[in-house]
Amino acid sequence: MVDKHFTDRLRIQVPLHELRFDEHERGFTVEFDKHLLQKHLPRTQGITNGDKALANTLNTVIPDATREALRVTDFIGVFGRVVRQKGLGGGVCLQYFYVWDYQAVPAHEADYEPIFVYLDGSRRYAIYDLVHYCSRHVDLTSKMSFRMIPGWHSFLPAELKDSEIDKGLDVKPLSDTHLQSWWSIPSEAARLKVEGFIRDPFILEAPGHFMDDPDENAQTMCCSFLQIERALKEFEDPRKAMMEGAKRAFTNCVGFLALYRLGAYLQLLGEMSDIGMVQIPVSLSAINITSIGKILQDGFVSLTKAGKKLLEGVHSSGEEEFD
Repeated sequence: MVDKHFTDRLRIQVPLHELRFDEHERGFTVEFDKHLLQKHLPRTQGITNGDKALANTLNTVIPDATREALRVTDFIGVFGRVVRQKGLGGGVCLQYFYVWDYQAVPAHEADYEPIFVYLDGSRRYAIYDLVHYCSRHVDLTSKMSFRMIPGWHSFLPAELKDSEIDKGLDVKPLSDTHLQSWWSIPSEAARLKVEGFIRDPFILEAPGHFMDDPDENAQTMCCSFLQIERALKEFEDPRKAMMEGAKRAFTNCVGFLALYRLGAYLQLLGEMSDIGMVQIPVSLSAINITSIGKILQDGFVSLTKAGKKLLEGVHSSGEEEFD
């Protein structure tokens, strides 16, 4: 059952003359420059129809609850603002948040996915949300785009044809009223959790995290997906890369002596299964710290055709890593 309690808090209408942009640190100016935001709006695929397409394509392959959530999730809009550093040669960051009224996996009301585009002389690059607010960096070439991962609403860089790009996305003002409303939603799961890097986006790092202080679960998930990404870039066969990435993620991000991290690792694999990216022939609830080694050795995680399509551009995305 999908319940939506915070529609009014998400779909805020603010008259233009009442727009305020004071949520920033000293040394910055913030404004809504629609022309600039539309000009540099990231090229995306699947923003408006990706959830429903996944539900219709995979149908019975994904859990019933996930399929229902995908079908009733509505895209509210993309909201943006321009942050400028004061002084000669100061940087410019275009902050975009893609907002949905629900997220299927993990299921909760309200979802906000950031892509921050940085203009630095002739360079143009983005720091974006991969999954669970894990930040990643990518240089934006003329054809570099983002494929939205249905269900998660996260992004993967991809080289897409013009015919595959979302059409008609109109950037709305990301004002103080919007941010303060989203930050104050009483449900923790539905609340916008990015604050510090909204006020100062120039200290954001990638790989890193959009939240100021990610907890142990968030750090384990980010670490795990980073291992999978690296394996995808190393192995030509994405299915082999997925298996190897899952093994490395367990070894480097969990380990046999860190039982408290196993839940987050299994949650990530379970979410990937729920959106049809991978197949897991065993019950995750039956896996424990002593059995995981043998299960991984047997290659219990396999990439699906849908997962292969989603991940096919990772190894050639032009993404840079900063450790």
